[in-house]
Amino acid sequence: MTEEAISSAQRETVAKTDQIFRAAMQQLKAEVTAGRQFSVAMSLKSGADYDLATTRSGKSLRPEQLSGVAALVFARCRVFEPTLEYWSRVEGSQRDEYTVDGFNIVLHWSNVEDLLNKLGTLNDDGIARSIREGIQLAQEAIADKAASILSQLKEKATIQARSGKSFAIVMSLKAGTDFQCPTGARVTQIQVEWLGPVAKAVWDACASFAPTFEYWSRVEGSQRDEYTVEGINIIVHW
Repeated sequence: MTEEAISSAQRETVAKTDQIFRAAMQQLKAEVTAGRQFSVAMSLKSGADYDLATTRSGKSLRPEQLSGVAALVFARCRVFEPTLEYWSRVEGSQRDEYTVDGFNIVLHWSNVEDLLNKLGTLNDDGIARSIREGIQLAQEAIADKAASILSQLKEKATIQARSGKSFAIVMSLKAGTDFQCPTGARVTQIQVEWLGPVAKAVWDACASFAPTFEYWSRVEGSQRDEYTVEGINIIVHW
């Protein structure tokens, strides 16, 4: 391989690493504005990004086993305390099912302040500024939405109190929007940690009213095509 070819390959690798890193930062921006504390930076391919034959277990991977662009992306994302996380899913029909699996580079932060501190160590003011602006706009939108929901509480509570009741529904939650149910868990097991940013802001604002979760479900559709709709309400008490 000539020196020119080596230089060309190196430039291509650097360009690909930069492309993936910038895409990862855009994904991070979307995840943090949705209230999450992790983001997938890169999905890895066996044989291209790592050699599965060198792993001790098919479900574990170490940073030193990464190669090429994957190794460079992992190193560039060090500030976000990246982990290599295994995933799998079943595809195909019932008669011909097969398992697809792989690894992701996943970035982490404990809260918005922690993320902002991490961004401050990046040598890219443009990316850091873009994410900060996205976080600020998201926080403003969250505050406005929570304030709108809470502004209706007084009227709701008044109506309930006049009816002799000592509770009121503050907010009805939608799975996947207002809260995220972990894999393997039931909606009925909902925890405060599952709440999205708006629901969490509403929950925190109602702390003095001893808020609780109330599960509900109902059957809809025709007799031949019945299905169950379920959800969660945030209830305050007095």
